[in-house]
Amino acid sequence: MIINTNWLKQYTDFDYSYEELGDRLTYLGLEADPVPNPLASIEKIVVGSVSNVREHPDADRLMVCDVFDGKKTRQVICGAPNVKDDIKVPLVLPGCQLPEGKVKKVKIRGVKSEGMIPAEDELGLSDDHSGIIILPDDAEIGQDFRKYYSERFGSNFEIDLTPNRPDCTSHIGVARDLNVLTENELKIPDTDFEEDGDEIEKYVEVNIHDPEACPRYATRIIKNVEVKESPQWLKDRLKSIGLRPINNIVDAANFVLMETGQPLHTFDYDRLNGEEINVRMSEDGEEVITLDGEKRELDDSVLLICDAQQPVAVAGIMGLENSEIIDSTTNLLLESAYFNPARIRYGSKYLGLQTDSSYRFERGVDPENVIYALNRLTNLIVDLANGQVCTGLIDNYPKKIEQPQPKVRFSRINKLIGQDFDPDWVVDKFEKLGCKILDKDKNSVKVESPSWRPDLVREIDYIEEVIRIYGMEKVKSSRTIKIQPDYSRNDRYNFNRVVRDKIASYGYQEVYNNSLFSHEEKDFNLFDLEPVKIKNPLSRDLAYMRTNLSSGLVTTAADNINRKNRDLRFFEIGKVHDLNFDKDNKADEYEHFAMLLTGNLEPVSWKYGQRRTGDFFDLKGDIQGLIQYLTGKEAQFVDSEMTKENYNQIVKIVIEDDILGYICQLNEELLDDQYNVEEQKVFVFEGSLEILYKHFTPEINYQPVASYPAIERDVSILVNTSTRVGDVMELIRNNGGKHLQEVQFYDLYQGENIQENKKSLTFNLIFQNPERTLKDQEIDQQMNIIFNQLKKKVDAKLR
Repeated sequence: MIINTNWLKQYTDFDYSYEELGDRLTYLGLEADPVPNPLASIEKIVVGSVSNVREHPDADRLMVCDVFDGKKTRQVICGAPNVKDDIKVPLVLPGCQLPEGKVKKVKIRGVKSEGMIPAEDELGLSDDHSGIIILPDDAEIGQDFRKYYSERFGSNFEIDLTPNRPDCTSHIGVARDLNVLTENELKIPDTDFEEDGDEIEKYVEVNIHDPEACPRYATRIIKNVEVKESPQWLKDRLKSIGLRPINNIVDAANFVLMETGQPLHTFDYDRLNGEEINVRMSEDGEEVITLDGEKRELDDSVLLICDAQQPVAVAGIMGLENSEIIDSTTNLLLESAYFNPARIRYGSKYLGLQTDSSYRFERGVDPENVIYALNRLTNLIVDLANGQVCTGLIDNYPKKIEQPQPKVRFSRINKLIGQDFDPDWVVDKFEKLGCKILDKDKNSVKVESPSWRPDLVREIDYIEEVIRIYGMEKVKSSRTIKIQPDYSRNDRYNFNRVVRDKIASYGYQEVYNNSLFSHEEKDFNLFDLEPVKIKNPLSRDLAYMRTNLSSGLVTTAADNINRKNRDLRFFEIGKVHDLNFDKDNKADEYEHFAMLLTGNLEPVSWKYGQRRTGDFFDLKGDIQGLIQYLTGKEAQFVDSEMTKENYNQIVKIVIEDDILGYICQLNEELLDDQYNVEEQKVFVFEGSLEILYKHFTPEINYQPVASYPAIERDVSILVNTSTRVGDVMELIRNNGGKHLQEVQFYDLYQGENIQENKKSLTFNLIFQNPERTLKDQEIDQQMNIIFNQLKKKVDAKLR
């Protein structure tokens, strides 16, 4: 939000320079960025006085003006509709460099012009081009316009607030915080006015149908107001922070908003139906037209302000067209309320509409400031619009919001900050913050938090205030650490790190994809999870919580391939979700890991010639190695009977009857049609991290290198083409005896000299005993057992 220095000085005294003030606010936690003065680099503009305005002899819409610059009178041609005699204006002299070009002495249709009278947009002050800038009568003729502008409007800071500091969304709030440093008194404007109309209950009744969403709602009625242009001081205040003046009623409400931080709303009372204000939740499918002219459809979770028949405002966000202030308005209903921040935040996000009001309500305004702000606005409207205030106000406040009352220990302050503070100094600063001191002894103080500070709840919040006010830069460094770190072992976190490191060691790069996706991407799901729809999605493409990681990897790979980065190995570890109506949050959460391989396995090299393209078995080998490394177990790779439109081939991976995941090849037509990836095969794996963790063996068992030689035997067999290699390897392992160390499949042959329904498989077997040298007779005996089982189980024949 924008804070103006001249405006700030209405509520507090300070002697800081502009730069010092920015530093002080930043040290207080209110990060203050200077707003550049648009006139800083523009020279040769002075305050001028216009006289003798006459028509251009050869142009219907141009006027010839005499403008006195303090030294001489210059002839200037102007086409603005509001130029006239006896006004003061900025006069841009020849040679001045404006944002749109240099001003020169020129002739316009034969008439000399020695400068220009600018509109606000031509000086970069705003987007307004409706007319020239007209200055107040007290502007000094001939004065440098930059100096005049700076003195009149002051300088601005943009305050970047954290969400826990709603109290500083106003000039009074910033002044209050600044006063903790300066120890000056806060100057709060009076709200005196006379009530001389009928009792307010005669005109309106306020009904709150959802006290949780609207804990407090107050209103006043003002009759016989005159809607007109605001006085210059009010227009200047609003323009100084970039707000456009509209009329005295709306401007007064905006002024109080920026002054107090309390959003207010003004309704045309005569355009309301019935003598009621009803605060209720919207109905699903209900439609409203907001002040910006947009028709908006609501669900059943948006808070509305209604009259006896229809909505008149979206609570805390924006009014509706049917009750806005117009030139003929004579009677007003003023609203000042406290709305539940979560409700306003939801409504703002749902409508995609953030306003100055919603910005404050969704952070939490001061519930005890509701009446002061209402009376302050009433006071201004009486002064500016000659209104007649009905007697009394309606303050519907069913349950008072109680403030926290924490106990703060002085020893705890000193221990955490590492410096000893005088308890009296601490208590004094708490009082300066607006806290009520409930109890105090030599060890602690009990305080009641001020209503405008919703962030002060616990003891630690007040300790943070101590260091914020004292100044973190003043705390001396310590050579010792007085806080003992608390270390707790997290085996699952360590496991994830091991998985991540091992996959990366295979040459895969980790990626992080969005945890939301579109409904179409559910077709990549191999675990039959049901997508969870987001209630208020940011876009159609981010409408569901993801059920798989594969779709994100494929999208990332396609983006790279389409940018000529074709040789890829990616992996991701992340959460997926499944719809579950039995849960309170309607969803289950699982952790998956996924890998993708495509393109060539090594870069171009003079040494190796043609590069080899990665395939299904390369990815399978990486996964097999990962499983062996983490579990010490052999996984089974089984053809899956599952059919998915996005995949050509699916292989299921099983560890001791637990399904770990699936390896797949992407459908090439899908890659071409949806991802513009042509003639490149893409392979993906996705698995359950919970299953892998279940079989994880964190202990590393050392085995010395065997001192005795190994014996290798090859076996070649003929089997039916339907026989799976994995089944044959499992048979060999199960019947190879205790000395069989390794089984490798290394040759497959089909063709000449082999029957059409047969295939030849060749395996290499390694036997070894770490304690002695094996004898050939022992190996022969074990090989016979293997041959007999192969013949019996898979009808194998030796070649």
